[in-house]
Amino acid sequence: MGEVSINPVIFWERLAKLHKSWTSDREANGIWKGADALVVDTGAANEDMVYSKSGALHTWLLGYEFTDTVFVFCSRSIHVLTASKKVQHLVPLKTAENATLPLELLTKEKNDNVAQYAALVQAIKSSHTGALVAVLGKEDPLGQFAKGWRQTLEAENTLQRVELGPALARLLAVKDTTEQGMIKRAAVFSAVVMTKQLVQRIEAVIDEEERVSHEKLAEETDQAFSEPAKYGVKLQPDNLESCYTPIIQSGGKFDLKPSAFSDDKNLHSGTITCSLGARYKSYCSNVGRTFIINPTKEQENNYKLLVELQGVAIQALRPDVKMSAVANAVQQRLKSKAPALESHLTKNCGFVTGLEFREASLVLSTKCDAVVRTGMVFNVALGLENLTVKGATDDRSKKYALFLADTVLVTDGGAAEVLTDRSHKEWKDVSYSIQDEDDGDDPPGVAAGSSSRRGNVEIKESRTRGASAHQKHEDINERLQSHQNELEEKMHAEALRRLADDNSTKEGSTEVQQTAIAYSDPDKYPNSSATGGAMRTNQTFVDGKAEAVLFPMNGRLVPFHVSTIKSVSKTEEGSWTFLRINFNAPGAGGFGASQQVPPEAGSHSHFIKEITLKARSATNLNNTFRLIKELRKRVQARDKQVALEADLITQDALQLIRTGKIQRLREVNVRPTLGGRKAQGVLELHSNGVRFQSARGEKIDLIFKNVKLAFFQPADKDILVLIHFHLHNPIMMGKKKTKDVQFYVEVMESSYALDNHRRSGYDPDELEEEQRERALRNRMNQEFQHFVKKVEEQADLEFDIPYRELGFYGVPPHGKAISFIMPGVNALVELTEPPWFVVPLNDIEVAHFERVVYGLKNFDLVLVLKDFTQKPVQVNAINMDQLDALKTWLDSCNIKFYEGTANLNWTQIMKHITDMGVEAFYEEDGWKFLNMNAGEEGSGEEGGSSDQESDFEPSESDDEEEEEEESDYEDEDSDDDDAEESLGSDESEGQDWDEAEEEAEKADKQRSKREAEEAAHPKAKKPKSKRRDDSDED
Repeated sequence: MGEVSINPVIFWERLAKLHKSWTSDREANGIWKGADALVVDTGAANEDMVYSKSGALHTWLLGYEFTDTVFVFCSRSIHVLTASKKVQHLVPLKTAENATLPLELLTKEKNDNVAQYAALVQAIKSSHTGALVAVLGKEDPLGQFAKGWRQTLEAENTLQRVELGPALARLLAVKDTTEQGMIKRAAVFSAVVMTKQLVQRIEAVIDEEERVSHEKLAEETDQAFSEPAKYGVKLQPDNLESCYTPIIQSGGKFDLKPSAFSDDKNLHSGTITCSLGARYKSYCSNVGRTFIINPTKEQENNYKLLVELQGVAIQALRPDVKMSAVANAVQQRLKSKAPALESHLTKNCGFVTGLEFREASLVLSTKCDAVVRTGMVFNVALGLENLTVKGATDDRSKKYALFLADTVLVTDGGAAEVLTDRSHKEWKDVSYSIQDEDDGDDPPGVAAGSSSRRGNVEIKESRTRGASAHQKHEDINERLQSHQNELEEKMHAEALRRLADDNSTKEGSTEVQQTAIAYSDPDKYPNSSATGGAMRTNQTFVDGKAEAVLFPMNGRLVPFHVSTIKSVSKTEEGSWTFLRINFNAPGAGGFGASQQVPPEAGSHSHFIKEITLKARSATNLNNTFRLIKELRKRVQARDKQVALEADLITQDALQLIRTGKIQRLREVNVRPTLGGRKAQGVLELHSNGVRFQSARGEKIDLIFKNVKLAFFQPADKDILVLIHFHLHNPIMMGKKKTKDVQFYVEVMESSYALDNHRRSGYDPDELEEEQRERALRNRMNQEFQHFVKKVEEQADLEFDIPYRELGFYGVPPHGKAISFIMPGVNALVELTEPPWFVVPLNDIEVAHFERVVYGLKNFDLVLVLKDFTQKPVQVNAINMDQLDALKTWLDSCNIKFYEGTANLNWTQIMKHITDMGVEAFYEEDGWKFLNMNAGEEGSGEEGGSSDQESDFEPSESDDEEEEEEESDYEDEDSDDDDAEESLGSDESEGQDWDEAEEEAEKADKQRSKREAEEAAHPKAKKPKSKRRDDSDED
């Protein structure tokens, strides 16, 4: 138990809950039966006893089960007798900040513990009246230590004993949020194992007519609990185990009790009942299903009735309702629907589950008067047994049973939450119709040549081993089509609901853009020049304090704020010096991203595009040119910093752990680097976050509340082991703003020096070096994994481990090189090489596969985000072999996808959606225009769909427009770095008035010609760019 770490906060919070429940309900007729003290004792390890009240209480309080330990809970103190090593683990609890009672620790001796037993008995007698003690009398702990303690307690004639088990059951039945999270993870994995392992294995056995026993199938299913990653679930295998060996029954012999087992009979293709349960960090879950091959109409009706009865039970599970009322509601519904089946219904409708799989005192039966509470978790299990198939000729098919079980959480108000709903139980999902090959007639709804059908999905007799890639692609599309149609409707409804919520929150909160003003009051005009003399009205003047430039116009100095200036250039022609100032204005250059049309400007406003000044004496113009450049640099740097810090928030202060052991990772690196240099440091885990401190003394604090996603990527076929945090809000690291912070260790050299000396594969030095690298990799993986586990235990944070086996190579939007991108439970990521690629799945609206043409080796994937103001994320050059796998993965993540044969102009698409309004876009079928396959099915729709797509295909004019926009930004950036006397593209814009007039006339002719053509051939298309027309107006 060297790695035991007990959370003091959880220990004292839960102990206070126990103490409050006991002291507030200590009447003789209460659940605690008037006990003056509580005793929970454990003996030696007993592998035959998986569940016990004592073990459950230990796990609830400590997170571990301590053997050979006695807990005595008194009115004003807690006493613990255990071995010395366990005492060391309990010592920090005594000085915890939230400790509510004195904790007395007694050390167990190997042979004689008479004195320790006497101290515990004295503590019991000093609690309340000291006459009645509650013990776990139904448990029989092993070992001399437990036997000696119980003999000592029984020898005290003055102490009466009552049973403690039912009271502890009521206490542990209500789960807090942490416990609910454990059970939810266990329930999800139970449903996944049922769907992805057991059901698929049964289908294969039936389809291939294999002879496999129930016991063998149960063993295979049990192995799945040690391989969660294989089924796409990110849970640590060390924390997973099965609640019991899976129960698989068929062939007329059915036992629907939780104590049933899988026998050695072969699986029979009739009625098959299955149940299994996953246990995550000691918290249990359960799921049970029935599958029927070639069902009769009576079997179908009975199964649908059982689904209805289970729904009645789940609907009745509400706070403050008696458990007997749930069972009565089920029986009343059955009596009204099919009274003949009343005798076939199971005796109860389920039970409370948690740290113990089945709580015998909290059962959904007509005799249980316990009250349902918020936070309770039930295994709602109903069955109809001893049913008969009329007219069956096979003895193993005559008798059958139906069984359903789900893990259900009782919520505060509203309906209870079904945690295992990923395992579908609709009739189409559990019924199969199988036709023999020599059978001439197909059953209704089954295509000729097919061997079996699951609902509406065929199970082919041929496994398409020789099928072409195109056929495989079509099969995948057909299999996913039904779910994708459901996702499309669901996405449509959610988008409209999200828009309604956004509109309500944004109402009245529109931000008004502030226009830069040089002088708000004429009295603030400067009265003197920089040299102290009077200002001359025929010379320019730069006012650095007001960030303004004053230009002479008609005998007056007119001020312009420096942010209105786009560029400035100075030229010399003969004896004259010219200073040219270009302003931000709509037209050829347009307003940049940071320069929008001022809100004061009307639709018919005129803008000054440029001013040219000349002088024979260049002194003042040279000075003005220099000052404008310096002022623009200073203002742009300030605005850039303001924009950089606009969305920064102030994090909560890190609450440091002052006492006890602090979990640390040593010699780790951080990215982005601090101060531009790589530096190792220490990563520490504290109460509400982590702190990284470099060897140079630099610190970074990350608060768990600001962490949106957390990733742990071990060094598996990689040179790094890393922890990566993707944040809700960005933070400053040095002078850079970032939403991603990564801590890593290199487990091997990323490059090797090549010299003339080649080393042999049997070189002892090289073998030793490989062994060192392997040992380092294993050690660092373990250290990082241990640190991650401690973070998960302390914080409400779950680390995602990307699935390497589902990874693929592609070019992310930020890079030129091919990267290995891996899906995770919560995101699509590439974390090895910065800049990192992290796309949360919850942020994705739809996915679109582009260039899906059989014959091409690669395709592209576009992920459209729910925030339409953000540019869609595009991953290019993905191998065509990954297409079906990516579709299946997206479908499993409930993400709607489309596919097409061409690349679309997503910039124009998003602009079109924004212009028409998002609500109007969804009201006009939303993203259905991407579904090219659906448009080609109808004979008269082919042309329409191609026209619709052509509106958004990249064109030469669009490319030119994008290049112009890019050049504008390059011009603005070049102002800071250009050391010559011209900035940006001023030389290219330096046309005289005759050339500008000529160009305007040409543009007018082209526009007139285009308008005439559009009038003659009207066509509904997206609005084109009017950049040239805007410049003509000005």
